Amino acid sequence: MHLTIHAYKEAKDVLITIKDTGVGIPDTVKSKLFTPMFTTKSKGQGFGLAVIKRMTEALGGAVSFESQEGKGTTFKVRLLPPQGAKR
Repeated sequence: MHLTIHAYKEAKDVLITIKDTGVGIPDTVKSKLFTPMFTTKSKGQGFGLAVIKRMTEALGGAVSFESQEGKGTTFKVRLLPPQGAKR
């Protein structure tokens, strides 16, 4: 499996993409992915993605993902410039 991380400016926003070539996320799990305490891991606690999404959205940003089973997953984190910063 390969992991690729990119961070770049798109317009005035910062976009961070995290892409893997893993097994992908099954369709049955996708709607639950950002739910606190939901995990598919035997030792997982289910807080990581929920916290990232909540914190990013509290700052006016967004978190999304695309995934295909057998082909991997890409997460996108969009961060807006700080309030008061020149756009």
